Amino acid sequence: MRATLAIAALLAVIGTDRDSALESLGRMNHRAIREASGIIRSHRSPDVFWVLNDSGNPAMLFAVKRDGGFIGEFAVQAPNFDWEDFADDGNGRLYIGDIGNNDLRLPLRAIYRVDEPDPAKPAPGPLAVTAATYYRFAPGERFDAEGMYIDRGRAVLVAKYLDQRHADLFAVPVDPPAPLARPAVARRLGRLPGCTEPVTGAALSRDRRRLAVCSYNVLRIFERTDLNNDDWAKLAVVPFADQGRGIEAVCWDGADLVLAGEGRGLFRIAQATWMKTLGR
Repeated sequence: MRATLAIAALLAVIGTDRDSALESLGRMNHRAIREASGIIRSHRSPDVFWVLNDSGNPAMLFAVKRDGGFIGEFAVQAPNFDWEDFADDGNGRLYIGDIGNNDLRLPLRAIYRVDEPDPAKPAPGPLAVTAATYYRFAPGERFDAEGMYIDRGRAVLVAKYLDQRHADLFAVPVDPPAPLARPAVARRLGRLPGCTEPVTGAALSRDRRRLAVCSYNVLRIFERTDLNNDDWAKLAVVPFADQGRGIEAVCWDGADLVLAGEGRGLFRIAQATWMKTLGR
């Protein structure tokens, strides 16, 4: 009887943790933000976040407040075949990952670079693509990806698997970019230990020491001690209830994490929350 009560109490605590891990920040009510699949915090203002939509939507970037309030929208001179994530290099340049590959049908994918606009000023026209890099796949290694970060002149893609394999990392050069006539081959770097969920978003911390990846019902944080390698160790695991939120994107906000859902919600996992799960 005591053992049964102890197990019930433990399950209750786990359930409470799942329900309370995500703090609602607000909702992106701008009608054009239909299916958020990438988010990053602006370098121009720490209170502004950039969001982009998944495939089937216009090629646009949206500036929103932390509570989801609309600031502005900016068309981009690049096609949105399957935009899945968003990253920046710390120098005012934004990278749009046209990296989705549902059913693994596409032999070639692309990453576009644009200069971050002033979110408070309307653009005179569509944002110009200042560089584009194209990549193909090694034989037998075609993959889908919804997570991407920029590190040491490369875009690092986090493969999205549906069969509970550990998520693999692949590198694609962006500095210098690989042109369409000579696309790069996505190079395998390693894998994220314990990450067996379908990864829907990724974000590198400002100091490049921590990597956050999200799925529909869990956030994982990894760390590294050597900034010149790609060996990531498990740091924290934060499970949360899905509840139809459709979490598709994550970014760092200082030491907190901000997550965006396809249902237009914005959520936070505070540093104090993920610190409680260290070593899981």
